[in-house]
Amino acid sequence: MKEIAGAASKGVRLTRLIPVIRNSAHDEPETPDDNLSSRRIVLLGVTGVGKSATGNTILREKEFRSEMTTNAVTCECLEKHATVSGRSVSVVDTPPFFDTHMKPEEIMTEIARCVYLSSPGPHAFLIVLRADDRFTEHEMQISQKIEMLFGPEVLKYSIILFTHGEQLGRSIERIIMMYPALSHLVDQCGGRYHVFNNRDYNNREQVNDILQKIDTMIEQNGGGTIVIRSSKML
Repeated sequence: MKEIAGAASKGVRLTRLIPVIRNSAHDEPETPDDNLSSRRIVLLGVTGVGKSATGNTILREKEFRSEMTTNAVTCECLEKHATVSGRSVSVVDTPPFFDTHMKPEEIMTEIARCVYLSSPGPHAFLIVLRADDRFTEHEMQISQKIEMLFGPEVLKYSIILFTHGEQLGRSIERIIMMYPALSHLVDQCGGRYHVFNNRDYNNREQVNDILQKIDTMIEQNGGGTIVIRSSKML
């Protein structure tokens, strides 16, 4: 795996990230925050796909700055949490991949910092894409960026989340089939995907559905969580 260069916030330097699958039944003791009553979610995506709006919808709070723009709004990792359907849920919003206002190494280092904000590790990565867009080369490179940062094992804990579901003119399954690269990305994530309508802010069914899919994904992976550690921290 390529070395992740650059200094993260507060002087933390990540030199290499190593994914470790922790099975809650056999490894480290489970803490109250690791049980089914809590979920730690990291949002990944490119500029303008609605990551921040998705975080707001999940938490049902205007926690993240969200604007209809082609320019990046989020420039650093931000972690917010709320009680969602009786569960403690934390969401980490990350800078967009390929942001033209940041150097590539700055983007990757800042995205890698999501590991520390979701300590002891995320339960799920949501790869956010627009359901109403053509899928560009940049969007199709997201899985490569994720694998470079966190390793291929992380895709076992990832779900594709399509935003702008209210603008769908055809089924999401048909759209996935239209783009071989998109279909491959969905396959890499175990065939898991979900559609969000962030304009329907009070629609809690779509939020409960994604939480259920996260629960099912964790169960399919043996009931563990993923802990991503750096080999060296300065």
